[in-house]
Formats: sequence, C-alpha cells, structure tokens
Amino acid sequence: MTSSFHVLVVDDEPALREICEEALGGAGYRVTLAANGQEALAKACERCFDLVISDLRMPAMNGQDLLSQIRQRNIDSDFLVITGYGTTETAVDLMKNGAADYIAKPFDIKHLLLRVRSVMEQRRLRKEQEKLSAVVRMLGLSKRLGSQLNHLAVVEEFLSHLRENFTPDAICLLMPEMMEQKPCRIQGRLLETSELLRVFVTKLCDKIMRHGRSYLLDQFTLRQSSFNTAFFPQGFPYSVMAVPLDLPHKRVGVIALVRDEKNALYREQDLQLLGVFASHTASALQNSHLYSRLRTMNQDVIRSFAQAVEVKDYYTRGHSERVAEYACRLARALGLGTKEIDLLHMAGMLHDIGKIGIPDHILNKPGALTEDEYEIMKRHSVMGREILGQVEAMKDITGLIYHHHERLDGQGYPDGLAGDEIPFLARIICLADSYEAMTSNRAYRQALPMDKVMYALERGAGTQWDRELTVAWMSIVEREKPGYPQQ
Repeated sequence: MTSSFHVLVVDDEPALREICEEALGGAGYRVTLAANGQEALAKACERCFDLVISDLRMPAMNGQDLLSQIRQRNIDSDFLVITGYGTTETAVDLMKNGAADYIAKPFDIKHLLLRVRSVMEQRRLRKEQEKLSAVVRMLGLSKRLGSQLNHLAVVEEFLSHLRENFTPDAICLLMPEMMEQKPCRIQGRLLETSELLRVFVTKLCDKIMRHGRSYLLDQFTLRQSSFNTAFFPQGFPYSVMAVPLDLPHKRVGVIALVRDEKNALYREQDLQLLGVFASHTASALQNSHLYSRLRTMNQDVIRSFAQAVEVKDYYTRGHSERVAEYACRLARALGLGTKEIDLLHMAGMLHDIGKIGIPDHILNKPGALTEDEYEIMKRHSVMGREILGQVEAMKDITGLIYHHHERLDGQGYPDGLAGDEIPFLARIICLADSYEAMTSNRAYRQALPMDKVMYALERGAGTQWDRELTVAWMSIVEREKPGYPQQ
C-alpha cells in the first residue's frame, strides 16, 4: 500500500534529508528530495506528490511560503511541517493554512513514520470518498440525461449538473451543429461583463474544437500554455477548464467553465471529472439526435396514415391532428410526463385508422346511420387495433385506439368497459375526439355553437366522459378561448 505513495522531503540540511529518505524508503514509500522551497515548488508543479514533508526555516523560500504556494496552485498534496523553531501559534497558523500535521525537532524516526502513516491513511480514505462521490455524481448525470429525448433538454440538464457539481462563475458551451442558430451559449456574469475574457474563452473553445486537447488554465499554468498572455498584462485572475465533447468519430462541441480569483482554482481531478461528464453528455446528445430523427420519421409515417383515412372522408380532414392537439393540451395541463404526451399524440393521430376498412358510403353518409350501418362503423376501433397490432413500435397505443369509444357508464364500445376499467389515456382521447367532433362540420350536421358544446360536456361529465377530465378541459376552453367555430 505504501509503495503507491510518493513523498517529497524538503530540507536545507543534507543529513536530515538522507535520514528521512532512508527511513521512508525502508517503510515502502517512494521518496524525492529537494534542498529548498523553490526547488520543491518546481518539482511539485511537475509531478504529483501525495505528501510534502518540509522544514519550516529554509533559505530562498521557507516552509510556510512553500505551503502557501502549493495551496494557491491547488496542488493536491498533503503537507507535513518539521521544525526546531516552532511554537504553538506557528502550528495553529500552519494548520489553518492547510498543513495536515506538525512535528517539532528533535524527533524520533518512529514518531515521524507514525505521523506519515496517519496522514497517508486519511488521504487514502479521502480519495476513496472523492471517487465514490464522483461516481455518484456521474451516475446522477447519466440517469438524468437518459430521461431526456430532446437535445436541447440534454443541454439544459448538462448545464444544470455543471453548475451543481463544479460551481463555476461562468460557462461557455460551443456546439456548432446542434445549436445552429446560436452555436455558442454563454452564461454567467464574468463572461457577460468582460469582453476580454469572453474573447479569450471563445478562442479557447474554437481551438479545442479544432484540435481536441483539454485545458486547465490559471495564473500559474497560463504561462506554460501556447496562449498569448499579453491579453492580461496585470495577470490572469481566473481559473478555466475546458474539454471537448467527443464521440468516437466526431467532435460535437466544447465546454468551458470559469471561476474568478475569489474562488478556489480548478484541479486536475476536476478536469478529469468534467471530461467524464462531457463524454456522457456527447453520447446522450447523439442518442437524442437519433431519437429526434426517428421520431420525425415516425411522425411522418403516422401523419400519412391519418391522411389515408381523411382522403376517404372529406369532413374529417384535420380531425386527427386536432384530436392529438387537444389530448396533448389536456395532458400538459394535468402535468403528465413526456412519455404519456407522446403516446397521446400518436394515439390521437391514429385513433381513426380503422376507418380505412369502413365503406365510403357509410363514412360520408349525409344523414343518420341505420342500426346495421352503425354496427359496421363501430368496427373501426377493432380494425384499428388489428392494423397497428402488427407494428411492434405501436403496441403501447393499440389499447388506447381500441378503447377510445368506451363510456364511463359502460354504454360505449367495443367492450362496454366502465369507470376505471377504461385506460386513463383512452379516456383523454375519447374526450378530445368528442369535443373535436362537436366543434367541427360533419357530413350530417354543422359545427355546434360553443354554448351547446359546453352544455353537452357538462351534461355528459361522469356518464359519457371522465368527470375530472371534462371539468379540466372545460376550464382550458374557457381560459384559452381558442378560435373554434362558434355561432
């Protein structure tokens, strides 16, 4: 276990460095030595150390300054101070500044090893907790992204998780293809008020879009990058991390997060987690894009089916689309989810598909149907289920189509179901279908005046239609006052 921990020992006394190296190496730690604070800081910026053991008083840069510089740079190393000049006040100050522990000279090697082992065990537990937290956050993002079927909803979910998990002061999201009208989305006061920073970050995103490299930039790392620091002659008082949103064979965008100098610098672990978030989001965006294309294709097929019925019946042209619209409007008012609304839209568009099998002279008869003709007409619910039952993708709506003429009092068809026996979504389709029929011109009559429609709805609530649904729909009609036919 200890062999995986890397310790940097900093002391201006060669003998003490050698003693610590021998003791720590014998205990299984990997050890690197530095003769002063400046040398130690340079090494800490180049590689990752789990622990820095530093003398307090050294030339060039003392231990307290070294600790401050490491913390300013957000270097993820624990810090243990050794000194022969310490006081209780010094120890308190060091601990407040982020030191993990404090050892006074002279010390016993066994005591040093016990302190180091204790600090490393706390670090191990902390790292395990951080990994668990990262996994939990990633799973939360994946779950929420998986529930979104629209790429704009995926983007909003992604941005919400970024704000929650990384607390940025500003966000820049570049997606040229999926946000064509406004490919670069900027949020946050920093980017909205500072044109210089906004230009810098957008250029950074453009560069990543072309070349794909991730960046972690702050006042310490910007000088080492290939960016022109002349933009910020007074220093770079920000912390920026930016990663690409990559698919196996395509880059779909770039995300950049910005913090100002008042907040902690982003760390390498933050950049890695952001990369994981970006990867999951890129996959979700691809899935939503494919779903959108499939949904568009399905809607075209559904619309063609509905039009096939309406070609036979002049007076029902537009009927299916209006039923779908009314059903979805009611569903949204009731607070139903996206899945239910999608099912209602498909069912509304296809609820009369079975009329393809009804003879034209019955469909277009200008007068009342005979008893035999009515029995034939009633078969369209059964025919609709038979037609769509052969399409696996339509299995969730066949029941809605089959039962959309059931009545709450059990006097409907085809099965004479009553009350809660009727599928809830089928009750919505039934109400929307009836309302559309009353407010449209038909072969056998003109559209009814709105006062008669509302009276019919009120009278049929609880017998023909679900009472709560009917009351909710009447409220929508009265509130929105849509331009339906009135006399």
